[in-house]
Amino acid sequence: MNEVLKNIYSRRSVRSYTDEPVSEGTLKEIVKAGFYAPNGMNVQALRFVVVTNKEAMLRYGTFAKEMSKQHFQRIAEAIPDPVKREGLLRTVNNLANPHYNIFYNATALILVFAAPHALTPNEDGALAAENMMLAASSLGLGSCWIGFAGPLAQSSEIMGELGVPTDHKLIAPLIFGHPKKGDMAPSQRMEVPIVKWIS
Repeated sequence: MNEVLKNIYSRRSVRSYTDEPVSEGTLKEIVKAGFYAPNGMNVQALRFVVVTNKEAMLRYGTFAKEMSKQHFQRIAEAIPDPVKREGLLRTVNNLANPHYNIFYNATALILVFAAPHALTPNEDGALAAENMMLAASSLGLGSCWIGFAGPLAQSSEIMGELGVPTDHKLIAPLIFGHPKKGDMAPSQRMEVPIVKWIS
């Protein structure tokens, strides 16, 4: 099979990591892969922050986890459907668990931001994130997009510590590291749902 397609089909989100750090050179290569993704009108407005400091990652994770917990709690309280509310409350309970690390003990966090002059910030950031995760997979590393880390952008203190202007938009919080589990088979996918083929 074509190596690019093989990498795409075998990539998976990893939520269990060893303590082995990812080298600085490898992280730079991953960021470069992200920066080389397509972007609207080629304005190249994405900015990247790399965090490998364990203490900082723990602080950021604790803050984001609490903010996410409050957010989902408010949503759950406003939903009349008991089934949906119960699902959201399970998420709230998970976030309330002091042993739950939203970064899954990964050794690197890379935050993808879009500067205000980006014409298509969300699309640019998502394309960059996928490039980075595929690059990591091709290098034998694991990765995962951490949606619960989105609230980091709400803290002016954290944004200042990261050196990111407050007018920049956080698009993709990504973790990287060496997978702990030996079996890294991707999740099963259903048949490709092509709705219609017009030729």
